[in-house]
This record gives sequence, C-alpha cells and structure tokens, in this order.
Amino acid sequence: MDIVRAPQPQYRQARFADIEDIAAIEAEVFAEPYLYLMLRQLYDLHGSDWLVAELDGTVIGYALTLRKASRALLFTFAVAEQHSGKGYGRALLSHMLQHCRKDGAEVVYLTVRPDNEPAANLFKRAGFEFVEHDDEYFGPGEPRGVFEYRLRSRHLDS
Repeated sequence: MDIVRAPQPQYRQARFADIEDIAAIEAEVFAEPYLYLMLRQLYDLHGSDWLVAELDGTVIGYALTLRKASRALLFTFAVAEQHSGKGYGRALLSHMLQHCRKDGAEVVYLTVRPDNEPAANLFKRAGFEFVEHDDEYFGPGEPRGVFEYRLRSRHLDS
C-alpha cells in the first residue's frame, strides 16, 4: 500500500507581493479581518517578522509576530481553510517559534476567542500554555484566552 504524503510548503519570510494573499486568507478565516491597508502598514513596519507558508506558488498561511524586549506577540496567524487540518499550521507555528528564538524572544504569547476551540487546541498541542482568561481583552464584550510559550525552557523541533 502506497502512502501519499501531503505536499510540503516552503516556509519563508513574507514579501510585499504576499499581502494580497494574506488579506484574502484574513477575509476567509476571520469575522473581523485586518484590511489590506492595515496589513500593508504592518508589512511596512514589520516586514521581516512575517512568515508565510507557500505551496505551489500560493501563500496558504501566515504568521506575524511583534517583539518587544524578550516578549513576542503572535499578532495574527491563519491557514487558508482548504489547507487546514493538514499539519501546515503546526509547522508554521514551529517555524515562527524558531524565528522568535533567533530574534531573542524568551516568551511568545497570543490571544484566542473563547469560542475558537480549534485554534486553542492547535496552540495547546504546539506547547502553548493557557495563562488567563480576560473578559475585556479588546474592550467590553471582547473576551480572550491568553496563552504563552516559554522558548527559553524548551527545545524546538527543527
């Protein structure tokens, strides 16, 4: 019996030309997506902190981290719906954590909507630990779970 493996994306630093694909994934995955103009400005300021997963010439996922001192925030992260559940998100997270470690971060944190169990489960499986629930993280009626990954005390898979 032949086992067919899913094609493996290339994980690389984002390029300006990727913003359109990133915006399309944002619109597909999130109820309140970042608009192209916001993504463009984030790219202008943090272009070297964007990682993408590219498969057959198309961006299928992305991660943007923002770092201050030894802490990095996973600001936005998504994989296109047609490619979810294939391990690409987990691999992208691994590359992002390696990037943050090389960049000097000791802790990576992120927030997740309480009703987004698939995302929370992905981050937990990747080694993120639930830290707290904040009922008003983004203001009244905007709760989030906060998760952390301590880079200093862990060995990352390559």
